[in-house]
Amino acid sequence: MFNYNTKAHKFKFQGEVTVPGDKSIAHLAITLGSLASGVTQIGNFNYADDLAVTARTFQQLGAKIHTEVNTKAMVIKGLDHQLKPLDKPLNIENVGTLESLLLGALASSPNQYEIVGGDYLSKRPNDRLVELLQAMGASYQTLGENSLPAKITGSEDLKGIVYHQDISSAQIKSSLMLAGIYAKSDTTIIRKQATRNHTEVLLNYFGGDVSVDPATIVVHPGAHLKGQSITIPGDFSSAALYIAGALLSKVSQITLPRVSLNSTRIGLLNVAKQMGAHIYVDNRSVNSIEPYGDLIIKYQKLHGTKITNKQVPFIIDEIPLIALMASQASGQTVIEGIHDVHLQLGDRIRNMRVELAKLGIVMQVNDDTIVIEGDQEIKVKDDVDSHNDHRIAMMLCIASILTDSPFQIKNIESIDVSYPSFIADMNKVLVNK
Repeated sequence: MFNYNTKAHKFKFQGEVTVPGDKSIAHLAITLGSLASGVTQIGNFNYADDLAVTARTFQQLGAKIHTEVNTKAMVIKGLDHQLKPLDKPLNIENVGTLESLLLGALASSPNQYEIVGGDYLSKRPNDRLVELLQAMGASYQTLGENSLPAKITGSEDLKGIVYHQDISSAQIKSSLMLAGIYAKSDTTIIRKQATRNHTEVLLNYFGGDVSVDPATIVVHPGAHLKGQSITIPGDFSSAALYIAGALLSKVSQITLPRVSLNSTRIGLLNVAKQMGAHIYVDNRSVNSIEPYGDLIIKYQKLHGTKITNKQVPFIIDEIPLIALMASQASGQTVIEGIHDVHLQLGDRIRNMRVELAKLGIVMQVNDDTIVIEGDQEIKVKDDVDSHNDHRIAMMLCIASILTDSPFQIKNIESIDVSYPSFIADMNKVLVNK
């Protein structure tokens, strides 16, 4: 366990910082590159712990993966869907995105695989996804009282299903789409509401046949995935840390080059605009697989807003940051429709509330709504804990620049999951007030 001692100063952001490549896109690029035939080249790869686990997992399944840390490059020689049989378990630790992608990928393999995970992932329910994959023809057997460890045996005769989304989960959707590529008939997802669309975009880029309209996603079988080259834009969730910090810290101005501007990922940007922020976007990409641009953010006084259930899937990783922003804005902020977030990330919501309360920031949380009053003064009452959640750890770092009172953040090493260089990068652009 490592702890981080914050400083007894208020800070502002000044300068420019380049955030790591998008983690969600990287997970998918590794997965699709490994399943495809030929070579996949990935640029601006983020060497975070989560992605190292994903790369290791597909290496165990037979993919040849070469990394160049200095140039942020990865090269994958794909398997053409010929996954290697294994006699030992695949340990996916606590990488939730990998669990969903892996179950979808293994659903069409006739081999039996055992999957084990860390404490968090082992206890996280995956019943709905398993039920859907079983309906397609895969077999899934838990080996204890929890979701993991488990054994999955796929089928070469998967059948497509029609899934009326009852949970707004991009992870469930992505898993079914990966299984659907190798099914014998169409897999149709009738959307409860829109969620992140990286899987739809990248599947088609790698040669899949996916039809998308506002109401449905249809995966047509029979396509042959082929390796591609992709340069990953900057991770928006990492950029969101600096966006929130600059908006809340007086006299701040920061530039974030080549950040992902995928419309299903920039929910915090849209919430900030609702709260009165004006954020300048420059050098927008043209004809790129995933859109990106440079963001320029200055301090602005924010006001409260209402965030609807339709917006929630696009802010799922940024809810802790938005809670901090709302506490410093004027007026009340209400986040509606968080029921599905509780199902996926109930611990994050609970721990966010507990740890912000130690800084004097209070909120009302129930099964479907978060209510936060604005203009709350940060009053440090106790040291805080990340609960091994990287999103909470980094949000607490941003909160620390808004107060003169130092405190300790326990389990700071959790940031290695997504942004190992965050504290070093943040310190480069922090200036004493």
